[in-house]
Amino acid sequence: MAIPQTVTVLEQIPVSPPPEATAEMSIPLTFLDVVWLTLPPVHRLIFYPHPVSRTGFLDSIIPKMRNSLSQTLQHYTSLAGRVFTSPDNAIVPEIRYTEDDTVPLIVAEYISGETTDFDHLVSDQARSSMDYQPLIPRLPPTSRAPNGSVVVPVFALQVTLFPDVGICIGVTNHHIIGDGSSIFGFMKAWSHLSFSSHEDNKKDCTSSQCVPFYGKVAVKDGQRLTRLYWDILKNISIEETHNVYRRPLITDKVRSTFGVTRDDIQRLKNRVLALRPDLVHVSSFTMICSHVWNCLVKSRIQTGENDGDEEKENFLCPADCRARLDPPVPGNYFGNCVVPCIGGAMTKELIGHGGFIKAAEVIGESIRGQLYNKEKDGVLRGADSWLTVISGFNFGRTMSLAGSPKFDYYELDFGWGKPKKFDIPSIDVTGAISLGAAKDHEGGLEVGLALPVAQMDIFTNIFNEGLKAI
Repeated sequence: MAIPQTVTVLEQIPVSPPPEATAEMSIPLTFLDVVWLTLPPVHRLIFYPHPVSRTGFLDSIIPKMRNSLSQTLQHYTSLAGRVFTSPDNAIVPEIRYTEDDTVPLIVAEYISGETTDFDHLVSDQARSSMDYQPLIPRLPPTSRAPNGSVVVPVFALQVTLFPDVGICIGVTNHHIIGDGSSIFGFMKAWSHLSFSSHEDNKKDCTSSQCVPFYGKVAVKDGQRLTRLYWDILKNISIEETHNVYRRPLITDKVRSTFGVTRDDIQRLKNRVLALRPDLVHVSSFTMICSHVWNCLVKSRIQTGENDGDEEKENFLCPADCRARLDPPVPGNYFGNCVVPCIGGAMTKELIGHGGFIKAAEVIGESIRGQLYNKEKDGVLRGADSWLTVISGFNFGRTMSLAGSPKFDYYELDFGWGKPKKFDIPSIDVTGAISLGAAKDHEGGLEVGLALPVAQMDIFTNIFNEGLKAI
């Protein structure tokens, strides 16, 4: 199976922050960053309907995007930097930015010649996961410095023209540089400055929503935990691992998007509260995750991928802890500041008559236990063992999450209107589901999945019929 050859690269532009306004910087990593060091990068795609010609794209849109990107990097400087290890791995890695560092901006054109391809890519229906691959920017290669340090690039962008139809912005970041809140903050700032340039309204990006906070996260035992995590991870070949991740994904999976309305969510809540009024954290997030988890396990069983109903099913989602640390950090803190909410149930509990209710119980308790517990370690409860616990999961039986409804990419306007589609292609690799705000339903949510064709067909039927039956 080959990657579709649908894109040609027109230009590769190295974009740096304004040198006269940007100082070199070095940022120490915390254990909340280090944990992501050996994991795959995150890919995001944003599709905009915008009938622009190739000439208009290259002569007007790209120069404005490049200039606004440079201005944004003046504040989000670490995205232009790189992660450096020490030659002997004795010291925890750090992020460094020097005046020669840049973010690669790839300018490309979709060349299939079919205007219907854009509509296909932005649809919610099942489509090959391979179709997205040419639109995803790849991080530059991980390399070694002359002194033996491993050097890891962290950010890359691609803007692809669909002639006379639309534009796709591709974003790839190494998770070690920042969590979903951090990257969304950057995208808001970039779109803000790009929009301003199109409107000839020169706005400075100095508000708290545009300017990140790079201060230190001070938590009890933070240095010890960072050292503990690094001692576990430093023996993994970072250079080899990341260069494998740079290769385009070859997969037979298809991906679909499922919209869930506010009314759907309320009916799910009503069902849970009618049967289990004692359950905690009966939120929209919990309801959607519970329904998806229940449907995923059932669809896997029905495709014949079953090792027995006495096996353990895992739930794993990251939760923002900025406001819950002691002391708390600002909401615009740039870096990783999420903790894992972990839960589990037996297969038979999730596929039985009360499977949805069981899922809601497990997910609600995992969130309550991690974020709202009153123990001395607070939101960092169990941090010593997070790596050990998660590495022991059977990921074929784990539902993990990417994205958040809090990050509404459908509100990002670069000057050509709002997006038609937002997606997270990296779930093809990680096996996670994506969750975000819905573009068409106020108060609704979008769920994205990548599954083998047979399982996707079964999942779709179970998911839709389950919502109808409430």
